[in-house]
Amino acid sequence: MKRMAILAGVVVTGLAAVLTTGAVTAQGLPGITGIEQVSGNVYKIFGAGGNTTVFVREHDVVLVDTKLPGNGEAILAEVRKVTDKPVGMIINTHSHPDHTGSNAELAPNGDVQVVAQVNSAARMRAGGGPFPPLRVDSDFEARKTIGEGDDRIELYFFGAGHTDGDAFVVFPAARTMAAGDLYAWHMSPLIDPGSGGSILALPSTLAGAVYGIDGVDKVIQGHGGVSTWAEFHSFMNFNRGLVATAEQTLLTGGTPEDALKKLEATPSYAVFLDHKLKPGLEYGGTPWSRALINLTLAFQELRGEKPELIMGMEDPHQH
Repeated sequence: MKRMAILAGVVVTGLAAVLTTGAVTAQGLPGITGIEQVSGNVYKIFGAGGNTTVFVREHDVVLVDTKLPGNGEAILAEVRKVTDKPVGMIINTHSHPDHTGSNAELAPNGDVQVVAQVNSAARMRAGGGPFPPLRVDSDFEARKTIGEGDDRIELYFFGAGHTDGDAFVVFPAARTMAAGDLYAWHMSPLIDPGSGGSILALPSTLAGAVYGIDGVDKVIQGHGGVSTWAEFHSFMNFNRGLVATAEQTLLTGGTPEDALKKLEATPSYAVFLDHKLKPGLEYGGTPWSRALINLTLAFQELRGEKPELIMGMEDPHQH
């Protein structure tokens, strides 16, 4: 099998350690870039970890995800370019430190409410490793509505994927959704088994969003850019195909590499099997290598083995 970079164990001892020691930053994780309007009162701030989504309400601002630690003031500086309203709420799509890292800076007290899905909230409240516990004021299991009218926000949870606490955050008035790391860079997602992630569960989770959420035109990726709803739908189809192909190939005695060749034979999957590095993902490989990683994880899960956190895998065709 191709050379792997494997970080075993849970996020606290794996992904979090990489992020805190600067191993990712040293390999080119980009800094914060200028705030950009997505739709209506919804904006996006790229870099320094996951995307931060900014939603300007009547009286305050809601932030979705807060990047790596130490970025609170930089996030606020970008927010001030579009509004002087104070931050009133933070919603975290999941518990990883590149999405919750600046929570404490931006929500030092109860004046700023913090919301997360119940499984993510439990990990945030527990903390671990180099990361102290984080305050979560409100959690939810499957669905939660916040506010009304043009300020309304809908939160959804459909099951495991990247972790077991990934929330979809929808702004109905702007017809926009923040998807977190279930959908980052328009490529098959990183799966974190230590935080309850599962590649086998992913297709059903994505189908829950595609068929259970209405009125969305734009999808803000957890990292990267903004996609159309049709592109998000195609992303679901690819991950369905990946899992189905893994199962079929395993049953016939094949390998993850054999399964990848089958995926490559489907023209509509080409965009998810590209050999180019994505901006901000220089440490984590190409779409092609991520697909191979997730096929490997699918084989592990199907065999009943304990899946590993694999953050990178070599792509010999990288360019």
